Amino acid sequence: MAVILHVEDEGSVRFLYKEVFEELGHRVVPAISGEEALAILRKSRPDLIILDLKMPVMGGRGFLERFRRMKMKIPVVISTAYPYLASDQVTDSAEAYVVKSGDLDELVQKVQGLLGNTR
Repeated sequence: MAVILHVEDEGSVRFLYKEVFEELGHRVVPAISGEEALAILRKSRPDLIILDLKMPVMGGRGFLERFRRMKMKIPVVISTAYPYLASDQVTDSAEAYVVKSGDLDELVQKVQGLLGNTR
């Protein structure tokens, strides 16, 4: 069982991802902002991070900048509604970039692949 840190401010998306990934046998730890995710990382080490980019307080780009300075080797999958943010210096540091949609197959495949699992 892998532990996934899911950083997302929208409650319905947090609920959906938790349901999907827990059904696949993973444990999902939610964070509603980049700041909360950094606090979680100071206490524990998940196997993978799913990160939204647009959030209040500290968004995904700010989180990524601070996370990379922590030198933790944890794969990051960006899951966002904004395809045009895929190619900048900050988001290029993520292992995968998935545009949110009603079909979670691409996200599941990226996560399972990074965790070394198959669906």
